[in-house]
Amino acid sequence: MPASIPAADPLAPYDAVLLLSYGGPRRPEDVLPFMRNATAGRGVPDSRLLEVSGHYQGFGGASPINARNAELRDALQARLAERGSRLPIVVGNRNWHPFVSEALRELADAGARHILALPTAAFGSYSGCRQYREDLAGAVALLAAGADGSTGDGFEADAVARVGGDGGGPVDLTVDKTRPYYNTPGLLEANVDAIVRAYGELAEQDVAAADVRLVLVTHSIPLGMEAGSAPGPGSDDAPSGPDAPSVPDIGGSSASDAGAPRGYSAGHPGRRSAARSPAQPTSRLAEHLTGRREPGVAADLSTEVSYVAQHEALAAVLVPEVARRLGLERVEADLVYCSRSGPPQARWLEPDVNDHLEALAAGRLTDGRPTARPAGVVVAPFGFISDHMEVVFDLDTEAAQTARDLGVPYARAATAGTHPAFVDSLVDILIERAAAARGEDVHPGSTTGVGPFHTVCPPTCCRPGNRHPGHHLAHGADGEHAGGHQPAMSRP
Repeated sequence: MPASIPAADPLAPYDAVLLLSYGGPRRPEDVLPFMRNATAGRGVPDSRLLEVSGHYQGFGGASPINARNAELRDALQARLAERGSRLPIVVGNRNWHPFVSEALRELADAGARHILALPTAAFGSYSGCRQYREDLAGAVALLAAGADGSTGDGFEADAVARVGGDGGGPVDLTVDKTRPYYNTPGLLEANVDAIVRAYGELAEQDVAAADVRLVLVTHSIPLGMEAGSAPGPGSDDAPSGPDAPSVPDIGGSSASDAGAPRGYSAGHPGRRSAARSPAQPTSRLAEHLTGRREPGVAADLSTEVSYVAQHEALAAVLVPEVARRLGLERVEADLVYCSRSGPPQARWLEPDVNDHLEALAAGRLTDGRPTARPAGVVVAPFGFISDHMEVVFDLDTEAAQTARDLGVPYARAATAGTHPAFVDSLVDILIERAAAARGEDVHPGSTTGVGPFHTVCPPTCCRPGNRHPGHHLAHGADGEHAGGHQPAMSRP
C-alpha cells in the first residue's frame, strides 16, 4: 500500500481507516483478564468480576462485539470501494486485542502514515469520544518510541499494558478521528426500520400497536460525565488528557435532570431540551488558539448539546416517524438506561430499563406519575450501534426475563448493525472528515436540528466530569467509564 493516496480517492489525504472500538474477550480464558483490564483502577473485586464473567461464559466466553465489528468493517470496506476508495480498514480496541497500538502498527507496516479513526460510539461523551482520542494519542506515542510491542510476559501482561504483537521500529503517524454521528440519516432510518419490525413481532402475538409502549434504551453514564459532555458557557471542569489544550476552558454544559424517563409522542414530543441559552456568545476557540478557524470546527458551539440531549433530539424525530410508519397518531415512548457499572452511591443516569418495565407493569412511571399499563413493550437499543454484550445480556436476557416475570409481551428491536443506510452514513462521515483534512469548508448536516455541527472535535468537548482519568497506557486503568461498550454490570 503506498504511503500517499491519489487525490481521486474520496478519503484523501488519509491512507487507511481504523475502526475504533471497546474490545472484548475471544475465548473463555480471556474473560477474567479482560474484565480486570476493563475495570482497572475502579476497585472492582475479583469476586464481582467472576460473577459478571458468567455473562460472557454463557456465550462461549466470547463477546459478540468482535463478530459485529468484523461485519461492520467488511460492510464499510465494500461500500467505500463502491464509492471509489481503496483504503484498508482494520479494527483496533481500547481494552482487548487487537489493541489500538497493534492495529496502528499493522497499518504502519503496510505503509500508512495518515490514518482516519471511526469509533463505534455514535453519541458524544467522554467515554464515547474524548477517551478514544486519548487512546489514539497514547498509541501514537508508543509507536513513535517503538514501544508498542509485546511486554515479554505473556498475553495478559500485554493486555494490561495495552500492547502486543511484534511491535517495530519508531514510526511517526498522524491519526484523526471522526465526529459523533447520532444525527445522521442512516442511523435514524436503521432504527425506525428495526422498531417497526419489532412492532410487527408483537402484532403476531395479537398485541395492537396502539397499545404498545416504546422503550428507547441507551448506556447510562455518571451525571458528572453527562454535565461535561458538550462545550458551552459555565464549565467548571477543564479538559484533560494528552490532547487537552493548555488554554482556559471556555466551554461547558448544563445537564438535563435525571431520574425520570423522557416522554415522546408523534406531533407533540414533550421533550425537555438540554440545549443551552448562552449567557454570552460562545468563543471561536480555534481562532482564539491559532488565529484562524480550522475547517470542520464549528465557529459557534452554542448549538452543541449534551449526551442526554443528543438522545432526546434523536428520539424527537424518531418517534413521530415510527408513528407515521405504523399509521398511528401517537406513540408513547420513554428514554431509559442500561449497563450502569458504578458503586451504589454514585449518581448515574436513570431510570434503569428493568425498573422502568416494573413501573410500567404497575401502571406508573418510575417517578410515580400514573400511566396505562401497556399491552406490550418494544425495547429499542437506539443508543448502541451493534448487538454486543450489553444488548444480548442486558436486554435479550435480563430485561426480557423481567418482562416475562411481569407478564408483559416483549420485543427487542435490532441495532443499526450493517443496515445499508447506516453504513452509507458512516461512509459519509468518513468522507466529510477527509474533506476537512483537505482544508475544504465543511457544513455537517443533522437529522435532529441540533449539533454536533462540527467535523473536527472542539478541544473542550466531551470532558470526563468530576474525575480526571490518568494515562491508562501507563497505569493499566481504563478510566471512569467505558460508555460505548463495557462489561455488562448493570445489576450489582
